[in-house]
Amino acid sequence: METEIVFTLITLCSIVGFMVGNLISPSTRMAKKEIAYWRGLTGDFKKQLKNEKKSNSGDLDSLLDGDLSLGKLFKVAKNLKPEDIEGIKNLVSQVTSNQQKAIDDNSNNTDVGRYR
Repeated sequence: METEIVFTLITLCSIVGFMVGNLISPSTRMAKKEIAYWRGLTGDFKKQLKNEKKSNSGDLDSLLDGDLSLGKLFKVAKNLKPEDIEGIKNLVSQVTSNQQKAIDDNSNNTDVGRYR
């Protein structure tokens, strides 16, 4: 019984010592400063990305802000301006013209497109 109490007291003292040591440790303070530094850098980077998106406000990605949910699509479609609609038509025409290239019909040609 006495040894269990001694082991419990030693364990509790060790835990309290560990917690106090973590609070006043110089390495913890340096880690907190470094975390704050990196958070500041990421915040600046996010601000820079937002500014770039605002400057490139004519493309479809800027209209959707990266969110392709159905509610966001309906909200954007409801608030579209005529110049935005023309821009989307131009984008769609560019994509479809690149994808719909003419496919040669080689069904009557015996030299091309057949395995021998």
